[in-house]
Amino acid sequence: MFRIIVFVLFFIGCGIKTKPIYVAFNTPKLKIADQGFLKEGFGYREIVIYKAGVEPIKITLKSNEICLNFKCVNKKAFIKSLDKGYPYDLLDRILEKKPLWFGKIIKIKDGFLQKDDRFFYKVTKDKVVFKDRAKKIVVLIKFL
Repeated sequence: MFRIIVFVLFFIGCGIKTKPIYVAFNTPKLKIADQGFLKEGFGYREIVIYKAGVEPIKITLKSNEICLNFKCVNKKAFIKSLDKGYPYDLLDRILEKKPLWFGKIIKIKDGFLQKDDRFFYKVTKDKVVFKDRAKKIVVLIKFL
């Protein structure tokens, strides 16, 4: 039994990736900018942001919900509250550095760019920037 527990803990520990990041969220519901970590595990992603003198802020993305410091809401409802036109997996796509639903993909030196009159989305090796000019939403993730 002990061997099984050690094996499971070792296997789970190796399955979690942690990357240092700088993150800035500017939305009507959330305004945060500071350094932290992106943790990726089995079926979830978690952004932990450390602000000086304040408890860490945890944003957890699961398949069907988004949690802010352990208070969870339905992912589709949360994204639709930002804008009805956003895909429910918008934040997942940003964290995975995948193209979004709008505009032609323009190849650049170390990534790609998508833009139109309302949106700007740029992905490079070290940084992801999403801007919605109409809703004044900005998501910036810089991988340190």
